[in-house]
Amino acid sequence: MNRITQQNLESYLWGAAVLLRGTIDAGDYKQFIFPLLFLKRLCDVFDEETANALRDSGGDQDFALFPENHRFQVPAEAHWREIRKVNRDVGQGLQQAMRAIETANPDKLFGIFGDAQWTNKERLSDAMLRDLIEHFSTLELTVANLPEDELGQGYEYLIKKFADDSGHTAAEFYTNRTVVHLMTEMLDVQPGESVYDPTCGSGGMLLSCITHLRNQKKEWRNVKLYGQERNLMTSSIARMNCFLHGIEDFRIERGDTLAEPKLVEGDHLQRFDVVLANPPYSIKQWNREAFAADPWGRNVYGVPPQGRADYAFQQHILQSLKPKTGRCAVLWPHGVLFRKEEADMRRKLIEADLIECVIGLGPNLFYNSAMDSCVVICRTNKGKNRRGKILLIDAKDEVTRERTQSFLSPEHIACIIQTYLGFKEEPLFSRVVSLAEVRANDGNLNIALYIDSTPKNGGTDSTNHRDLEVAFRNYSESAAGVHETLAKMLPRVEHKTLKGEVALHKICLPKWIDKSKWKRVRLGDVAVRDAGKIEPDGTIVYRWVAADHIDEGDIHVHRWSDTNDPLFPPTFRFTFKAGNVLLHSRNPKKVVIPRFDGITGEKLFVLKARDSEALREDFLAFILMSSGFSDWVSKWMSGSVNKFLNWSAFEKFEFGLPPLDQQRRIAEILWAVDEVTCSHLKSLTVIGELLDSFKANLGSDQLFGNGLRLIEDFQAGDGWQMLTGKDLVSAPITRGYTPTGAINTDCADIPFIKVYNLCFDGGFNFTKEPTFIEPSAHHGTLLRSQTLPGDILINLTGPPMGKVSVVPDTYPTWNINQAIARYRISDALLRDYFVIYLQSQWAQKWFDMRAKKTSGQKNITLQLAQDIPVPIPPRREMEQFVDSYHKVAEAKSFVSSQMVTDNILTKSILNCIC
Repeated sequence: MNRITQQNLESYLWGAAVLLRGTIDAGDYKQFIFPLLFLKRLCDVFDEETANALRDSGGDQDFALFPENHRFQVPAEAHWREIRKVNRDVGQGLQQAMRAIETANPDKLFGIFGDAQWTNKERLSDAMLRDLIEHFSTLELTVANLPEDELGQGYEYLIKKFADDSGHTAAEFYTNRTVVHLMTEMLDVQPGESVYDPTCGSGGMLLSCITHLRNQKKEWRNVKLYGQERNLMTSSIARMNCFLHGIEDFRIERGDTLAEPKLVEGDHLQRFDVVLANPPYSIKQWNREAFAADPWGRNVYGVPPQGRADYAFQQHILQSLKPKTGRCAVLWPHGVLFRKEEADMRRKLIEADLIECVIGLGPNLFYNSAMDSCVVICRTNKGKNRRGKILLIDAKDEVTRERTQSFLSPEHIACIIQTYLGFKEEPLFSRVVSLAEVRANDGNLNIALYIDSTPKNGGTDSTNHRDLEVAFRNYSESAAGVHETLAKMLPRVEHKTLKGEVALHKICLPKWIDKSKWKRVRLGDVAVRDAGKIEPDGTIVYRWVAADHIDEGDIHVHRWSDTNDPLFPPTFRFTFKAGNVLLHSRNPKKVVIPRFDGITGEKLFVLKARDSEALREDFLAFILMSSGFSDWVSKWMSGSVNKFLNWSAFEKFEFGLPPLDQQRRIAEILWAVDEVTCSHLKSLTVIGELLDSFKANLGSDQLFGNGLRLIEDFQAGDGWQMLTGKDLVSAPITRGYTPTGAINTDCADIPFIKVYNLCFDGGFNFTKEPTFIEPSAHHGTLLRSQTLPGDILINLTGPPMGKVSVVPDTYPTWNINQAIARYRISDALLRDYFVIYLQSQWAQKWFDMRAKKTSGQKNITLQLAQDIPVPIPPRREMEQFVDSYHKVAEAKSFVSSQMVTDNILTKSILNCIC
């Protein structure tokens, strides 16, 4: 038996997705990968069941094929082994096999494989599908090799990975699993109960209830799961998810829950013990008029506004609860608690005494959205001691962030659950409020009205610091892993670091690249411009990509608008498909491969391969990003001001075209480097947030307010004290000197740093050189403006003012001009802390509020530089804070240098093949 480990399974599953990278939109991976996984599992288990039946029957072939011996029927012509034999029209073969299996299992599997376009060779060539099939063939997915619970875990892993990789579409089929776990724990599903999710996505909330019971060693097989999902493919994924978890007592319907609820009994909605849901937020395209006359009685508390269907879903959920045992947990944005346009419905819901608890969660728990969320718990039959009351929990700080993801830790969940079960009040965290108090606030359930969670002193939050340090440690490990992966990806990369210079790289082409077999072709020979125009249907919203949505040197489309945008062009609108190449005619450095279908304008050429068996479109895109193409374009651009090239000119560009298999392998290397680059970009984003969080923890609104409070008003506590800038220095705070005469001559060798050389992050910018002077011309004034290693420099004039830099050990003889002030602090720890503090929003705000205006611009006086208030923590806290901050800053420097490396690597590879 070849037992499959969880690590092997995850690598296997994600490896299939990697084969699709660059060919289709990441958001569409799921519609191809999940059906193939399910099909492979069905066939392998069918073979396993056949082998078991043969063993039990002494080799009776007829007995082994009896339907009773198999969970699902797999026709011989639809078996995986037959699919592997198909060489041409592979997509059609797959589609026929899937339909045959659905037909053979009409009660359980009808329509389960979804509606993916397997026969679209522009997106999935025969070669690509053969690669996918052979990849899936590398493991035997039998129950003996991979039990159902372990396969289910792998399936969940893949769902999350697709959510991580699919951008804005993630929330359509995936909810943060730690939030789901919290909701499941709060509702405490019991054996024999029914569970319903009206917008079930991939089924994660339903399956979480089964996991809850399994973890408690309780009977779970008699729990009935019900769900409805509007999207066909996502509803199919939910059904596959249940089967692969070993669950058969479920019913997942496809359809719009508001327009056509499928789970009904006679003249009313079917009712359930437990409902969990994360409905789509504030949808505008719904039939409000039909809901106003709803035949199912779901408008009992009113009709929501057209622009927000949230309370339509909430009322549907409440009408789906059993009268005695019904309870629900619904994940919403905070707006449902206080928005004015829903106030009347909210007041009626409160008076019905159905709301038991509201938990305010922190930000970033939704994919690609920083908005805060809340969980609303309702019960149709509240306990006597909870009637007429609502428990409010402010859990916004119960969030951990690691590797760009926010989640609830087990400790966070336990803390919230204990408070909920005890229905108790805790200072700054929870309150039990009466309906009378909520009435007095006109039905406003904004948690901040009832719980004051503001810290009582200006000190730093040590818990937050611990979270930041954990996040940094994980991110540092991630960055090191990315660097190691890159080295394995391109083992022939040699790099040498020169003092003060970025790394240099030499790329040796792998032996499998034989350029002697490449054909010299013109762009027009292998690619065509797709000029298909469109008149958009006003009822459908299309994505629209314009030139401003594209960044130079980035192959991805990160931004777009839609056809409702008033700037959407009235004419010259062209369609493109996911995987086509978009080339800007006026700025050919803008080349992208969109991972979705959409519309663009006349300035962007839509390119596709003349023959997909001769040219990969992603390989073409990389060719167009090469310096060879840029150099060629620069010679042919025409026009006096807005230079451009017609397509007829682009067609003449010549390049070497490798065989298709070499194109694929080259593209895979370049996509791999691109993936590393994307990882680094995510790293920089999170590291930047960490650094900002460190600086924000240096003070609080209670300390500085809007920047007007006096220093003596500060109430120190826990060993903190308030000092001023002049209290910290070992030498007077002075401004520099602006030299005149004998500047930048042959004998000038003393650098005078200017404002434009300073940075906000403590470093220096020497893209523009400082002024150099002759020492003899300014002998009497040089001492006053001279710096020493470790001196802190801040510019006094703007815009912008308040930039902070530290003189490094490598440049001991600098001088500064009169627009720069110098702090000299002998205590190294205090100096490092002060540098961080000067960059914080509190110090910057203090300067900004008091700066003097001269000739229309603000200036910091030397007196202000001396008087700036500085909150000083105990020394041990200061050491921990500075050490953590420096580690994160070092990570930023490391990742930034890796970004430079990534860019050089990509260019080097492109230059080798062009």
